[in-house]
Amino acid sequence: MATVFIDYQRLVMQAYEQQRENNTLPHGLMYLTPAKLKEECVKKCTTDVSRKDEKVIRDFCGDLSESKSCQAILQRCDTDKFRPLVNYLRGKSGRPDEKNIELLAWLIDFRGRPWEMGKTITGEEDIKEGLVLDDTGPATGIPAARFGLLATPPPTSSDGPAGNPAIPEIPMHLPSMNDTKGKENESVETAEPSKEKQTGRKSTKTLAAAVMISLVLGTGGMWWWKDKLGSGGCMYWHEDHYEPVACDQKIPYTTVIALDAEKQQHFRKITRPDTITYQAVGKVWYAKIKGKMEYYTWAGEHPEVSGYQLKPITPYIIDNHIHSTVSTNQ
Repeated sequence: MATVFIDYQRLVMQAYEQQRENNTLPHGLMYLTPAKLKEECVKKCTTDVSRKDEKVIRDFCGDLSESKSCQAILQRCDTDKFRPLVNYLRGKSGRPDEKNIELLAWLIDFRGRPWEMGKTITGEEDIKEGLVLDDTGPATGIPAARFGLLATPPPTSSDGPAGNPAIPEIPMHLPSMNDTKGKENESVETAEPSKEKQTGRKSTKTLAAAVMISLVLGTGGMWWWKDKLGSGGCMYWHEDHYEPVACDQKIPYTTVIALDAEKQQHFRKITRPDTITYQAVGKVWYAKIKGKMEYYTWAGEHPEVSGYQLKPITPYIIDNHIHSTVSTNQ
């Protein structure tokens, strides 16, 4: 069956994602900027370029003059022409122009290029079974609008993962001098002249009592917080979040690490992946452990697998590992 362009685009992007995962992309595609992308195209033109690839380059730059070499055309090509492809690969734009996909296919040496009416393209030579989305390297995004999908509203707090209950803040409020003066003035205005000194003494005692209560609450709160975090300040991963613990406490089969207050508060494992939407791009990270996808709300090292770095989620991951799973379950 002939391959329609949207399927050809999907195959090209899968090949791009695979090379990205395996760290085999050309330099200009590893560090996406319009200038670096243009530089990569010029560099690739120093190798043999087929007639069909030349047409792709001329169409992209809008220069159909056959008297110029593709290298000369690319050198004169406006750098801003490369920006839409950069934005698309970063997940910042919707459906790309066909010429951008064809240029990408040329840059990654996609063997099925270019797309032609009535041509069947399988992508088997470029997308090897079992290697797509392996466990190495970061991934970049494919826009949600690629298939005309609409991003759903972000999940509410009730849909989120069960986390460690937030530690309540200890209220500490010391009366300001203005508050004190106001109370004293009010007392003076309402008191009888013969009781001015007595009222002043009461106000002073009230202020002193308020200060003492605040100090007691504040000191008690700090000791409670210190006790909660443990001696020295450490934490360990418990199911789907970090728990504070004393550094000298031993927990079987668990690694105790130095306390990171921000990480302890915000690092969570997402226990309901079906709540993840396209708006999670830039806010959610994932890992593929023993063939199973896991999702987290924090970047960095995997909380249970030492040395494994979490990777930023992309619309491609959402399409192929979340939406596809939800559709299957339905």
